Amino acid sequence: MKNPSMAAQQSDAHTSRAEPDGTHRLSILLVNHNGMRYLESCLESIHRFAPGETEVILVDNASMDGSLEAAEKNFPWLRIVRSERNLGFAGGNNLAASNAGGSFLLLLNTDTLLLEPIAPVVDWLENHRSCGAVTINMLDGERKPSACTGRFPTPLRLASFGSMLISPGQFGGQESYPVDWVQGSFLLVRADLWRSLSGLDERYFMYGEDVDLCRRIHDAGLCCAYLPGWQYVHFGGSAPSRFPAQACGFAAYAERHMAAPRRLLCIFVLYAGCLLRAAFYLARGMAPGRAIDRARAAASWHAIEALMHRAG
Repeated sequence: MKNPSMAAQQSDAHTSRAEPDGTHRLSILLVNHNGMRYLESCLESIHRFAPGETEVILVDNASMDGSLEAAEKNFPWLRIVRSERNLGFAGGNNLAASNAGGSFLLLLNTDTLLLEPIAPVVDWLENHRSCGAVTINMLDGERKPSACTGRFPTPLRLASFGSMLISPGQFGGQESYPVDWVQGSFLLVRADLWRSLSGLDERYFMYGEDVDLCRRIHDAGLCCAYLPGWQYVHFGGSAPSRFPAQACGFAAYAERHMAAPRRLLCIFVLYAGCLLRAAFYLARGMAPGRAIDRARAAASWHAIEALMHRAG
């Protein structure tokens, strides 16, 4: 990591695209938006487990909770890039990457904890030229393995988002496994590949941009891999309010990567699935003590509205 005495560097706008500078092998990209709850512990774990001379870039998406100020005060080795508005996950990471000089980029959520040195993961990607991006074994807040890889969307899989996920239990004892996509909460990618693909597609504000990136990595003739031998914690969550953004993300994926008949079928499945989901949870939510089901029903209706809005 950089010398702790280095003052935080700040910017309010996109800078010219950085090239590998020969000094940093790894640049860790963090995007913060009101992340006070987890940010400090995430940065402490980076300080402990990132390789020496790692560059750590934090893009702050117009936070209002004091998390940026706390990071500036307590972690002076950070490179801080300010955005005056919330750019979302894709826009924030693209801004961070445009300031990065490492040969490898690690997209890392601010609600994560590194549990062990990550230099071997960088070594693995460097030594496997046929692979474009990797992730490692994700644990939830209770330290239980959680799905962080999956299969590309199809009309059938969009009927149930969970069918796209690959359970960690499906993997055995090998060092690595090829997968369709890896989650963006810990996504290690070659910087030259990132630049050749123009980073994340900012048509995805949140959710789906990692699947889209991995689709483009596959289209470039490379694979994505899951390394179960290394672990990190992602506190994450599955609040019902996230469902509309997920549905819109998959609609954007279908529009970008599927031909007309299949694309239209995917959009139909998304609408139908949201409608059935709303009806199901609305019926369950009529029982006492089922507030979570009522919230899921409302989120499903909001997803339909969001899909209609993006369709124009």
